[in-house]
Amino acid sequence: MHSFEELMNPLSLRPAPAPIGRTTLLSMLLVGACALGVATPANAELYKWTDDRGVVHYSDQMPAEAVNRASQQMSRQGLTIRKVEQARAVTQPVARTASDEQRERQAQRDTLLATRRDRALVESFTSESEIELAKGRAVATIEGQVQSAEAYITSMQKRRLELEAKKGTYAPRPVPGGLVLEVESLDGEIARQHALVAAKQREAAAVAARYDADRHRFRELRGEPSGSIVTTDDRRFSAVEPGAMQLTAGSPAGH
Repeated sequence: MHSFEELMNPLSLRPAPAPIGRTTLLSMLLVGACALGVATPANAELYKWTDDRGVVHYSDQMPAEAVNRASQQMSRQGLTIRKVEQARAVTQPVARTASDEQRERQAQRDTLLATRRDRALVESFTSESEIELAKGRAVATIEGQVQSAEAYITSMQKRRLELEAKKGTYAPRPVPGGLVLEVESLDGEIARQHALVAAKQREAAAVAARYDADRHRFRELRGEPSGSIVTTDDRRFSAVEPGAMQLTAGSPAGH
C-alpha cells in the first residue's frame, strides 16, 4: 500500500535506477575520450604563413612573430577557410627637432625680408633708369676711393725711391736706423693700400651686381619684358647683343 503523500507525488512511485557498476562507468569514460581524440584532429585547422626569408610554414597555431603577417587558415583537407592580410605598419609622426624649427623660422624670416625688399624697391624707384643712376653714383663713389688709394700708393712709392737713393749715399758707412725704419713703414703701408684697392674693387663689383639684381626684380614686379632696358629718358631699347643697342620701332632716333 502507498501512503497519501506517495499517491500525490507520482515521481515517488517510479522505481529507483539500478546502480552503475565501476566497470561500466570506466568503459563509458574511455569511449568518450577516444571519441574526443579522434574528432579533434579531424576538425583541427592549419595556418600557412611566410617568414622574413620567404620560407613557407604550416602550423596548427600562429607563432607570435607571425601574427601580423599575411596568412591563410586552412582545413585538414587543404581548403582555405580564411585569409589574413599583412598588417600595415603604423607610421609614427616624425618628431620635430630644434634644427627643423630653426630652419623653418629662418625660411619665414627670409620670406619676410624678401617681401620688405620688394616693397622698398617699388617705393624707392619709379623706373629702371633711376636704378641705373643710383648704381652709377654708388659705383662712382667707390671708384673715387680706389683712385685716392692708388694716388697715395704712387706718392709712397716715389718717397721710397728717394729713400733708397739716399741710402746709397751712406756707403760704406751704415745706413741710419731712422731711414731703414721709414722704408719698412712705407713698405707696410703700400701693402695695406694695395689690399684696400683690391677690396674696394670687389665692393664695386658687388654693388653693381646688387643694383643689376634690383633692376631685374623691379622689372619682374612691374611685369615688363625681361629683354628690355629703359634708358635715362625713359625711351625703351631692346638688347641685340652684348655692348650693342638698337632702337625699337617708333622710338625717336638721333639722340
